[in-house]
Amino acid sequence: MLEDICSQHKRLETQNDIEVILVDNNSFDNTAEVVYRFVESTELSIKYFTEKKLGLSAGRNFAVTKASGDLLAFIHDDINLDEDWLKEAYQLALSCHDQEIGVFGGRSVPMWQEDFPDWLNLQKPYGVRQEVFSGHSFGDEEQYYPFDTEYGTAEFPSGINVFIRKEIFENCGNFRTDLGPSAAGGFSVLDDYEFFEYLSMLKIPMVYVPQCIVYHPVNPSKMTIQNIRRWYFKNGRAQYWVAHTDRMKREPHPLLGINPKFRKIIPAFAKQKFKGVPIFLHLKFFFLTLEWLIQHFSLNSARRHWLSFRISETMGEIEASALVNEQVNSRKFSFKDRLIKKGITADFQY
Repeated sequence: MLEDICSQHKRLETQNDIEVILVDNNSFDNTAEVVYRFVESTELSIKYFTEKKLGLSAGRNFAVTKASGDLLAFIHDDINLDEDWLKEAYQLALSCHDQEIGVFGGRSVPMWQEDFPDWLNLQKPYGVRQEVFSGHSFGDEEQYYPFDTEYGTAEFPSGINVFIRKEIFENCGNFRTDLGPSAAGGFSVLDDYEFFEYLSMLKIPMVYVPQCIVYHPVNPSKMTIQNIRRWYFKNGRAQYWVAHTDRMKREPHPLLGINPKFRKIIPAFAKQKFKGVPIFLHLKFFFLTLEWLIQHFSLNSARRHWLSFRISETMGEIEASALVNEQVNSRKFSFKDRLIKKGITADFQY
């Protein structure tokens, strides 16, 4: 990736307004040696730092403090850049001052290294979500998030390939460090989703820019039913946790985890908890499992696999619910929290 950036940098007419910030998150390989070799062989401004606090979010937050540009591009270290990525990114940086847009979501195209397994389905309505394979490809048209396409719903940009104005961090805050790969909180996903959902509540405009393309190699080991179920488990677990640890102190829906169109038929007793977990989540798990077993007698394998992914997602919600309950029970009483919950603000000094 660094080699791609350096070679594309040479082709730009203007080269002085671009810098690359690399944050070493306690690596044990020869990362420093590789970086210094590139520093000595290119005119591109490369800044290399070490962040001892583990986690992608911690590394990105640290990089923001060291960046001098107005538009910051965030990409993963295991992607391949499109040949015009840097040129398109530079054009965004030049034009962003003339637009009231805070975030530009680039395109991420999965690179399949092996043929599709016969059972793997990516089509609606029972297809595997493209995020499972680090995909964020929703057509060739620029659009404001959120939007629907034949490829699915694009709610928010993806942290794999995204451009954020620095003033967003200065005025709105940073990525949560309890979320994301190697995060201290143990929730390895949704660091980007949580941040962009938060920005959407602040009415920050975000636009999908399909001309800024990266390609993400898909490891064959990820193309297994077990791995996909694992992804859905982690996603369900993190979604439930994020909703109950909201940075804006919003209360989650009491039937979070239930499809909105079915919430009216949920009986009142199901909102009660059994061993710290709402009964309706237990019921959801039971009925999904029952339907999954019944589907073994049908020829619709796509729906059967889809149900197994939903079951895994529900198991993640159940585990997160138990964690939330444990956190609530161990929390000390606070008048400040009660006032915030009621919408009363004050300048507290301690």
